[in-house]
Amino acid sequence: MDPTASPSAAAAAAATPRWNRERPFLTGQFHQEFKPASRISVAKPMSTDSFRGSEILIGSYPVAVQELLIIDDLLSALVGIEGRFISIKKARGKEGRMVFQIDSSTDLALQELAQRIFPLCENFISVDYFVESRSHFKHGLVNHAFAAALRALLLDYQAMVAQLEHQFRLGRLSVQGLWFFCQPMVASMHALSNVIEKVSSSNLSGSATINLLQNQSKAMAGDSAVRTLLEKMTQCASTPYLKILERWVYEGVIDDPYGEFFISENKLLLKVLYIKANFLAVNSQ
Repeated sequence: MDPTASPSAAAAAAATPRWNRERPFLTGQFHQEFKPASRISVAKPMSTDSFRGSEILIGSYPVAVQELLIIDDLLSALVGIEGRFISIKKARGKEGRMVFQIDSSTDLALQELAQRIFPLCENFISVDYFVESRSHFKHGLVNHAFAAALRALLLDYQAMVAQLEHQFRLGRLSVQGLWFFCQPMVASMHALSNVIEKVSSSNLSGSATINLLQNQSKAMAGDSAVRTLLEKMTQCASTPYLKILERWVYEGVIDDPYGEFFISENKLLLKVLYIKANFLAVNSQ
């Protein structure tokens, strides 16, 4: 690539392949798309009519059986997958946000516990979709690094869900136990979801993303675990930015292919200076 090419040209040359963008069922994008008429596309109070595709409503089962069915659905919901009695809907008035809803015939105690876990499921979908969408070249190195750090966190999260599913298969997991093990992740995923919502809505990149992460970590001073997580995300996201700064300080080179640095290089001016220097050198001989 021509070293004098503009940042926009560099970004255009590194376009994300089409096959890497059109994978809705691997990226979570299918949640954002219109669903068939058999599923309601906008969230509203759940009724038993939404589940008439099932031969028997969950409310007709004993509570012990309902609990097993709900746990099975919740384990799927934790990784963004609908179940038989838990569905995913588009949130009314919130662009790109999803909400989980449970069959209203379910035992009230089970509904209450499931409602506590749903925010974690919804935040997982938001974070997962952000990771896939912001990994594209055009979003810049800082967002790439931030998305990579989030991807590593999601791997740990999915490992936790897999362990919970293993306990469920062994008959050692109740809904209360599921909620107990999920609680440590609720605040962290909520904080990350808030950050990525602001990054996405304002289309932030570069130092703006880093500043947002720093401000959010300071705002979470009362929760040491969440603050530590956000500080780690800030450190990961700032690594490529600091590398650009380091090259500029020590080598005088601005290696900024996506225009994220606070100093921009005027390639046209460099060419003019180069031509002028050559002209003076020739005349001085």
